[in-house]
Amino acid sequence: MKQRIKRLDKNKPSRSLTKIIIIKVFPVIAFLVAGFLLVPYGPMYFQNNKVANVNTKAEAILFYNSNCSHCQKVYPKIFWQNVLNFNNESKQIQIINVQNANNKYYLAEFAIQSTPTFMKTTNINQRLVSTNSHQIKQFIQKGGH
Repeated sequence: MKQRIKRLDKNKPSRSLTKIIIIKVFPVIAFLVAGFLLVPYGPMYFQNNKVANVNTKAEAILFYNSNCSHCQKVYPKIFWQNVLNFNNESKQIQIINVQNANNKYYLAEFAIQSTPTFMKTTNINQRLVSTNSHQIKQFIQKGGH
């Protein structure tokens, strides 16, 4: 009987835990990480076909140009902040792509000279042009530089 059990065990393909992790778990984790890193870039280029007006309920506004390397650095952080605060409009940052022809008038209306420019909705004179995460967080929470 013992010999028969041993023969049955030899006939079964043996897969170690390492092989299972490499074959099944690792691709799923890699896919999730890649998605997390790449998701913000899709909306960056296709968002804001036309922004009809400024959302005064938002905490701030980000004026960006999708071809600007500095904007590309900042945009994912703001994207994820908005995703995490999707139920709380007052914690969100309105995002306006000024490269879009329909939104170019915002450059003149708010005298935007460079991007990325953050502007408080409560006081259009409070602005910040920066890619520094700490400065941006401080500006959004407290205003000013």
